[in-house]
Amino acid sequence: MPRLSVQHLFSERREKLELTWVAGQKGGTRVFPKDVLNRPGVGLVGHFNLNHPIVVQVIGASDVDYLEKLSASERGEALYTLFSGETICAIVGDDLEVPQYLSDAANRHDVALIASAKQSRPFVNLLRAWLQRELSEVSTMHGVFLDVLGIGVLIRGDSSIGKSELALELISRGAGLVADDVVEIYQIGPETLQGRCPPLLRDFLEVRGLGVLNIKLIFGETAVRPRKTLKLVVNLERPGEDYQKNLNRLAAAAGKETMLGVEIPSVTIALVVGRNLAVLVEAAVRNYILQTRGYDSSREFLERHEAAMRAEADGADPNATGVFQSYESD
Repeated sequence: MPRLSVQHLFSERREKLELTWVAGQKGGTRVFPKDVLNRPGVGLVGHFNLNHPIVVQVIGASDVDYLEKLSASERGEALYTLFSGETICAIVGDDLEVPQYLSDAANRHDVALIASAKQSRPFVNLLRAWLQRELSEVSTMHGVFLDVLGIGVLIRGDSSIGKSELALELISRGAGLVADDVVEIYQIGPETLQGRCPPLLRDFLEVRGLGVLNIKLIFGETAVRPRKTLKLVVNLERPGEDYQKNLNRLAAAAGKETMLGVEIPSVTIALVVGRNLAVLVEAAVRNYILQTRGYDSSREFLERHEAAMRAEADGADPNATGVFQSYESD
């Protein structure tokens, strides 16, 4: 599991969330617990709450009004509860001026106190999504991860099989590069995985004979993606001697692969001389999109074939209207 510190959170989200460090400088070294996403009864990030433990407490305008109305002793108890226990960071939202008593308490307890110019309610949702992504379990895989026709596609295969060359052709046809060689896969939902590239390799694609290419500079900013939801795995394989003999032309080499406990649809494409792999990958993606909408072309073909055979056995014309639908245009 990754180790995320408060200082890293501040550095990474400072511009996006309009953050300013107010007090509790020593609290910057605090790190989020390894099991924070799986701890029952402990919230990751939420609005000011003195009864329910929350790792990142977000304080809005109504919360400051509440604290202002407390007596000195009551406020002291509330601040002690706020800055102790599970809390490793407190953030004041709504572009508020931070009260001095909050700064003093943060310094006493060595808990980072940060202010944000954003409204506290949308701020919680934005920060929660980022924290869940950063703190999720990460699995590193070998392959090329692309955005093909809006679908996240992980291309896998043996070393030197041609994954990068295929990726380069797909990029030239409008696909977007997420990661080459090393792909970091992490879970963002019960049935949802995302992929990203390690910072060191971002924007780069290694192609044998050409070296390392900066895809962003060659094809433009639209040719790269920071991350993408993984929807389909394409496996490239070298066919064996009995490939043609055992080939089932009516059934696709499709299946499922389990990653981090989530099943992902997969398809296997054999590398045969003369095949246009880029077109095949795009066709596989289009077919996947149709399947998500409930359409299966192989099943329809078999049903149409069986209907024609039944019609012929009954002495009817298999080409008659009603046996199968004609898609011929005028």
